[in-house]
Amino acid sequence: MKKGCFLTGITLFTIIIGAGFYLYRKYWPEIKEVGKEKILNVAFNEMNEKINSLEKSKYQDSLKLLLRKNINIYKQKKFDDAMNKFGDFMDQTRFFINDGKIDSVEYTALKNMVK
Repeated sequence: MKKGCFLTGITLFTIIIGAGFYLYRKYWPEIKEVGKEKILNVAFNEMNEKINSLEKSKYQDSLKLLLRKNINIYKQKKFDDAMNKFGDFMDQTRFFINDGKIDSVEYTALKNMVK
């Protein structure tokens, strides 16, 4: 490798790293909030499709409303808290709907988890 190519490479690498640190320090809160919105929306759409594929029951619509309500609550919270609590809620919901239906006991457990 030529000396000029090496110096050019090091200079460009330093500039790129510096720009990355600048963007991280200056714009990270905005990036994090946009990311939180996107993550919650994608998870909501995925879970909504799974709920639609469940056996029809009166708790199916209630579960959709509970999920939508939780999404709105978690959008107001801090990123880390929202992601942890939403992850727990989604894991529990996936566990309950794994059998293809939702009953009153499972719905009540999810509802109590939100409180």
